[in-house]
Amino acid sequence: MPLWQRNLYFMVAVQTLVTGTFHIATPFLPFFVNELGVSDPRHLQSWSGILLGVNALFTGLMSPLWGSLADRYGRKPMLVRSSASIAIFTMLPAFVTSPYQLLICRILMGVFSGYSAAALALAASITPANYLGFALGWLQTGQVLGLVLGPLIGGVLADRFPLRSVFIIAGCLGLIGALLAATMVHEDFHPVATPPTEPKEKNGLVGLLSWPLTIYIMFVVIFLSQFATRGVEPLMPLYVRELAGNNVNINTLVGLTVAMTGLAQVIAVTVLGRHARSWGYKRCLLICLAGSALFYFPQGMVARVSPLIALRFIQGLFLGGLLPMANALIALFTPSAKRGRVYGLTQSAFFLGNFSGPLAGGFWASLLGLRSIFYVASILLALNFIWVWREVKDLHGTSKHSRHDRSSS
Repeated sequence: MPLWQRNLYFMVAVQTLVTGTFHIATPFLPFFVNELGVSDPRHLQSWSGILLGVNALFTGLMSPLWGSLADRYGRKPMLVRSSASIAIFTMLPAFVTSPYQLLICRILMGVFSGYSAAALALAASITPANYLGFALGWLQTGQVLGLVLGPLIGGVLADRFPLRSVFIIAGCLGLIGALLAATMVHEDFHPVATPPTEPKEKNGLVGLLSWPLTIYIMFVVIFLSQFATRGVEPLMPLYVRELAGNNVNINTLVGLTVAMTGLAQVIAVTVLGRHARSWGYKRCLLICLAGSALFYFPQGMVARVSPLIALRFIQGLFLGGLLPMANALIALFTPSAKRGRVYGLTQSAFFLGNFSGPLAGGFWASLLGLRSIFYVASILLALNFIWVWREVKDLHGTSKHSRHDRSSS
C-alpha cells in the first residue's frame, strides 16, 4: 500500500475519533450547566449558546496562526497538537465546579483545535493529483462519521453514567486518536524557502471592491445560514427534554435527534456531489434554502419528540447542501488565482456565523422561549432564499449581475 494511502486511512480514523470526541459531550452541555448550579431557564439557554459559540469564535481566530505554523514546521505536529488538545479539553470539564471554568475549557479547546484543516493540508501535500478527490472525500467521510456516531454514543453513555464520566470517556477516545496521529501518520516535511519579494496583487479595500457581487452575496448566505442553523443546535437538548418530559432515556433521544440530522446531511452531500453540476448550483442552493426554511417552522409546533426527529431528518437533507452549493457558486464566479483569498473571506463568514448564531439564539430563547428560535431561523433562511433568487445567476444566467460578475473576474 502506498504511503499516502496508508496515511490517509489513519487520518480518517483519527478524524472520526476526534470529531466523535467533540460531539459525544457537546450536545449535553446544557444538562451539565444545570448540574453546575444554573437552574434559571433563561440563564441556562444563554449559557448553552455561549459555550457552543465561543468554541467556534476562537477556532476561527486561531486558524491562520496554526496554518502558518503548519507551513513552517509541518502538518503532522498540528495533527498531534489539535487531536491531543481536543482530548484534554474534553476531559477537563469532568473536574470543573462552575460554568465559568467550563467556559475556559471551551475557549482553550477552540484556541488549540483545528484538526480538519491540518489533515486536509497534509492530504493535499502528499496525495497524487489524480487521487486528491478520493482522499479529501474520505476525510470528509471521517468527519461525518464522527458527527453521526458521537451524539449516539454520548446519548447511550449519558443515560448510564454521570456526565462527568462521559467527559472522561470521550477524552480517552480523543487520546487514542492523538496516539494514532503521533505513531501511524508519517510526513517527510521540508519547509519551502522564502522566495524573493514579488509584486503583489491589490490589497486592502481596493482589492476587495474588485471582487464580483456574487462573492458578497455568498458571504452573507454562508453567514446567515450558519447563524440560523447554529443558533438552534445548542438549544436542541433543552427542547427535546421539554418535549420528552419524564422519559428516562432523555440523553439517548437527544443523541438520536442530533445524529439523524447528520445522517441526512451525508445523504444530501452524496446526491448533490453527483448531480449538482447538471441540475445547476443556483437551483440546488435555492432548493436547499427553501427546504431548510420550510422544515424549521413546524419544529416549533411539535408536541412530541418523534415528529421532531422526523422533521430534523428531512430538514437535514436540505441543510447538507447549503455550504457545498454556496462554495460551488463562489468557484463559478471567481478566477482560480483569486480563490484562496476569496475562500479565506468565506471561512471568516462561516466562523462568525458559528459564533454569533448560538450566542444570539441563547439570548433570544431566554427572552421569548425555545420555540421562537425555530421561527426566527426559518425567517432568516427564507430571506436568504429571496436574495439569492433575485440577485444571483447560475453559470448560464444573462442578467446584469452575471455580466458584472464575469467582467469583474
